[in-house]
Amino acid sequence: MPDSLITDEIRSLIGLETAPERNRFPISAEMAYDVADAIEDYNPLYVDAEYAGQSRFGGLLCPPLAAWKDIAPPIGYFGAGQEWHFEVPLPFNSYGLNGGSDWQFLAPVRVGAWITRQFRILDIYEKQGRSGPLVFIVREETQSDQHGQELSRARRVSIHRALPAGEQPSDVAQVASSLSTVPVAPPAPEIILPKPEATAGGQFHFEDVTVGMDLPAVVKGPMTTTHLIRWAAANGNYARIHWDLPFAQMHQGLPNVVVNGSLKNQYLGQLLLQFAGESGWFKRFYVQHRGMDFPGDTLTASGTVTDRREADGYGCVDCQVGLRNDRGEQTALGTATVVLPKRGQTLPLAWAEEPW
Repeated sequence: MPDSLITDEIRSLIGLETAPERNRFPISAEMAYDVADAIEDYNPLYVDAEYAGQSRFGGLLCPPLAAWKDIAPPIGYFGAGQEWHFEVPLPFNSYGLNGGSDWQFLAPVRVGAWITRQFRILDIYEKQGRSGPLVFIVREETQSDQHGQELSRARRVSIHRALPAGEQPSDVAQVASSLSTVPVAPPAPEIILPKPEATAGGQFHFEDVTVGMDLPAVVKGPMTTTHLIRWAAANGNYARIHWDLPFAQMHQGLPNVVVNGSLKNQYLGQLLLQFAGESGWFKRFYVQHRGMDFPGDTLTASGTVTDRREADGYGCVDCQVGLRNDRGEQTALGTATVVLPKRGQTLPLAWAEEPW
């Protein structure tokens, strides 16, 4: 392998933009429900058309972190949905792990919207990891609707690692001997985990919030492979490290199948959307993934208010958030800004982009 993985050919991709790509179908009520069902967030704005129609949004919404669905994506070595919008000619074959994202939410994602997205590569760089060289690819994604309304911007980091030569099995016997058993994820066969009820939450106002205040936690799990498959079906991405145990162990050197980074983002998003309430606005969200979660883990999304401030007449609440499993590991850490209404105030439904 060369001293540097970032060749001139790879470096020349920085700044490249894709052509705008429109989703194959408009967001449907079924898609919004499937996403809500997969993340077990039965906010009536996602699942109750009558309730949503009487809200300030005037209709059903889709959870904002899941506004795009890949319908019948191509199937490759790493699973369906892993095609790249940029062909980055790395000198090794590697699945792109979710390194983290930074979102700005600019308008609600409505059922019936046709979503168009576009990508641009912002940076490509390398670092030395514990198991070998890592390549980081930073992309900016923009999503808009059919009216030209920009819905969100996101900066995403994917991490690609080269497996040491010894981790690449060469024959069937070696493959079989390299497998290790994993605990069977709870619940026990006789236990059925109930689904939460669809209920409208309370509403915090800016005047209610103090620095140091804890956000009401969101607890998920114990996680099972069924959670992971339901999430794959809801967003159309069947990456094999999330459901194929032999592939995860033999070809990626993982101890088990892995809870999707995008699913963990959803759990943190639910935490912040519940804190914002229907009258508030979930404005900004940055998350960095620092560890892996597996079937059997119970995940807790929590947060704390770190600052409250006024901007352009609105009450902004800055938070530190994180995701921790019941093995005592914090596997995601981030920051967020929620806009809460002052008493008697109505917030807008469209927001200007902030400088990065």
